This record gives sequence, structure tokens and C-alpha cells, in this order.
Amino acid sequence: MSGWKTWAMMVALALCAGTAAHADAPENAPTSEWVQVTPPPTRLDGRLYEATCSHAAGTDPAYRFWFRRGTGDGLVVFFDGGGACWDDVTCAIPRRREADRDDDGFYKAELIPTDNPNRFSGIFDLNNPRNPVRDWSFVYVPYCTGDVHSGSNTAHYTDPDTGEPYTIEHRGADNFRVVLSWMKETFAQPGQLLVAGSSAGAYGASTHYPRIRAAFPRARALMIGDAGQGVMTQAFLNQRNVSWRMVLPREVIPRNLAVTPDVDIVARLAARYPQDRFAQYTTAHDITQSSFYALMGAENACIAWTDAMVTGLAQRQHTPNFRSYLAAGETHSILRTPRFYTEQSGGTPLAEWLAAALRPDSTGWDNRACENCMIRPTRCVY
Repeated sequence: MSGWKTWAMMVALALCAGTAAHADAPENAPTSEWVQVTPPPTRLDGRLYEATCSHAAGTDPAYRFWFRRGTGDGLVVFFDGGGACWDDVTCAIPRRREADRDDDGFYKAELIPTDNPNRFSGIFDLNNPRNPVRDWSFVYVPYCTGDVHSGSNTAHYTDPDTGEPYTIEHRGADNFRVVLSWMKETFAQPGQLLVAGSSAGAYGASTHYPRIRAAFPRARALMIGDAGQGVMTQAFLNQRNVSWRMVLPREVIPRNLAVTPDVDIVARLAARYPQDRFAQYTTAHDITQSSFYALMGAENACIAWTDAMVTGLAQRQHTPNFRSYLAAGETHSILRTPRFYTEQSGGTPLAEWLAAALRPDSTGWDNRACENCMIRPTRCVY
């Protein structure tokens, strides 16, 4: 690896998420047992959609997702993370199945063995009495398209080191349309709905929230974004829209609106759905989010990201149905990890904070922030 690739790998860490059998989706699937689904080609609005991964060189394009049926009257729709790519440099460095580490690549280009909810903790720990959604049904949406679950494009790139052309299928939005069609046929209307996502999945949760809400309109609903604060540069936004043909939620981002770093999708969703609840979790110095901010062209990114993140949270907190949990440190994402049960630097345990957000009266669901945590725990080098 040389040139731009070497520089890029030094600057940014990938947002990668911590058998390929076909499975149908029977109504009588056993409670608490995860079932893997290989979705068939699906015709929607006159167009045939075939779920796929990125088609990066040397990767498996097959796409699958998981579900389980719970005993409670709730449904969790969870979008997983796995980095992002948007130009010749970033898309030339995929994470493949055989990678030794999560940060061996800027984006997860295919499904990997850890894309299995049986291996997760956090809200996926169905035996933990502190888990507020342990009895709910789940749909787990893996990610392997480099477009934060939101693209609908075949993009053409050139490797900056070799000059060789290559293509990437940014089909995250198309994939979820197939998954959502399956969901509507499989699940009855729930009484409660949690739309969640970690890292890149936090953006997928907000992008697809209106479609999910339209599919399940009678539920009491909460959306939570984990480690996806929306701090971006204008240069990145311009390139992203070209590369991904990003499918934005037109309910809150009309076609004639110029998309800038100040256009806050989460705040707009909260205003559009005043009876629903919206939440975000992040650490004060998230090393992965700030590293990607550097890759987007931001100067002094590890400091500038924290400043922009805090400003964004403060602005969203003016919306009455939004709350945030700002934790100490620089770790990245929490909802599918054991830290979900140990994190309490915001003044209350995170697991209890989420439980409060899901209660009918939301008692105890307040904005939470760590004290004396703005000093970065490690030296800022980018």
C-alpha cells in the first residue's frame, strides 16, 4: 500500500462493525431464535430490487439479514455499522472477510462472520433483565455497501495507486426497501417501535425512519442514533451525493433544499414527528467519528469534531422530543456491546436511560452529559 492509501489509513479508522444459508420467514419461527433470511428479488413500484453487497474486488456480493420473534408487543429495527467510502481513495480500501482487524479498511465490503446477532451483547443480550427490549421482536439489518445504508447507485472509481478502474454497488437504500417489504408481510403492527443504528447504521436509521413509520404507524416510537452525530464537511456532502445518489427522506429534506452541514436530519425528523421520541448517544471524543471527519477534509479534526458535535447536540435539545447522552472517552458505538450495561459517565446508567425513553411517560429520560470530560484523553494528532 502506498501514496494516498497509506496517508488515508494513517488518518482515519474504519467504522467496521465489531454460514450463507437461505432461510424462509415462517410465522411460527420459535421465540428468541434468530433466523437468517436471504431475500429474493422483489418488485416494488414497478422496479425489481435485488439485495446485494458492494461487489468490491474479491468479495462475496450475497446479502442476508436476521430476525427473531419476541413475546412482547415491541419491534426493534437495528441498522448495523461498517464504515463508509465515497471516492477513489476510500472505496479502494475495503474491509474483507479475511481481515484481521476491524480497522483493516474504510468500509465493510461484504458480510463477515461477526454479522451474526447471536454474538452481540447490549440490546441483543436477550437474557439480561436490564435489557428494556429483551422480549421484543428484532430485525437486524447488516451493512456492506459503503453508503450508510442510503445509496442507490453503481459508482465508478479509479484506484489512485494503480490507475485501474473499479466499481462499487452503493445499494444500501435499495437493500432496505427489500427488507422493509419483507417486514410488512411478516410482522403485525407492534405496540412499540425502536428504530436504532450504530455508527453508519445511525444514519441508516434516520434515512429510513419515515418509511418504517409509514409501515408501522400505530406504534409508540423511538429512534436512537448511536455514534453517528452527522458532523460532516461540505466537500464530503457534495461527493457523497454524486457517488451514492443518496436517498434522503423527502418528508424532511425536500428536493429543492440545498444539503449543507447545517441541515440536521434528526432535528427535522423530530419536528416532523412530534409524538415520537428521538435520541443520540456519543462519547465526547469518539476517535472513529473524528477520524472520518479528518478524511472528509476537516482541519484539526479531532478537536473540531468535538466542538461541532457539542454544538449540534445543544441545538437539537431545543426540540422537546429529543434527548442526548454524552459519555466520557473516545470509544465508538455501544448498543451492541457489554458497555451498554456499564456506561454511566452521563450521571445515570445508559441502559436505564434507554428504558426511560421507552416508558409511556418517559419519566427519567433527560439530557445527560459527562462532567469534566472535554479534555481529550489522548494527544490530538490529526
